[in-house]
Amino acid sequence: MTASQYAITIIAVIIGYIVLGQIPLTLVLLNKIQNDSSIGMDALDKFQSQPDFSIFGMDKNIGLFLMLCIFIFGMLALWLGVKYAHKMAFKRLITSYENINWGKILFAFGFWFILALLIEGGFYFLNPAVYSFHFDLGKFIPLLLLAIFVLPIQTSFEELFFRGYLMPGMGLLTKNKWLPLIITSVLFGLIHGFNPEVAKYGFFTMQFYYISAGLFLGLITILDDSLELALGVHAATNIFGVLILTFDGGVLQTDSLFRASEMNPVMAIVAFYIASGIFAFICWKKYGWKSETLTDEIEFEIKEENTLYDI
Repeated sequence: MTASQYAITIIAVIIGYIVLGQIPLTLVLLNKIQNDSSIGMDALDKFQSQPDFSIFGMDKNIGLFLMLCIFIFGMLALWLGVKYAHKMAFKRLITSYENINWGKILFAFGFWFILALLIEGGFYFLNPAVYSFHFDLGKFIPLLLLAIFVLPIQTSFEELFFRGYLMPGMGLLTKNKWLPLIITSVLFGLIHGFNPEVAKYGFFTMQFYYISAGLFLGLITILDDSLELALGVHAATNIFGVLILTFDGGVLQTDSLFRASEMNPVMAIVAFYIASGIFAFICWKKYGWKSETLTDEIEFEIKEENTLYDI
């Protein structure tokens, strides 16, 4: 693998994610402003601080789809880069085996989703006053379809790009196993630094959470030598946040079943570490992870038949 191949792919992803992916949402919002005199240009500033599509009189489900377009274009750009610049099968970002282990992805999704339910149930028991229940079948069904068929594109893109592409690529550059894990986790935190919850709950507090999540997802990727578990965990996290519970100040504002008027970020971080420990322990036993994986030297030679993790 050459530096030019990585440069081409990364530039393509940036164009797809930042430029092309923003066009649908931008055009719709500008059209709303142009055709509705009650909506001023200051609505864009309000929207940037809190993505609430009601400012523009838009359905939340339509708004969610427009927001996810950036990941659809980003995923397309990543696929083109891997296929044509690297001339490699896209699934090699996930596993070195002939077939993707969908059972492993579903296990990770289901297990993490259950952990999220249990933890949020505990939070509800401690402070039920901040929770409210909302259910509108007409809005929930489209939201469910988006969560099943479109939202996984967003979570998968982030995993494929950070843990499946950048992490092993940096491994080739640095000849080091841990530095790529740290760098990609920090980058993962920084791209979430524009989320509205960062302004509300504090930059360093939320960055600690996001970087911790990146480290956890990267670590289980290294231990399992595949991206399948990370794909399942990330999908479960965001689908839970879209369908089951949203909170004031969060980036995901949907017609979820429950809404919390506040969120304790410190308790959320502690809960995340507990859930991560439980998940890692069960997977260690279930998949026979070896401690040597954390200390073995990396062979920096990529063969066409291998996954990018075999670096």
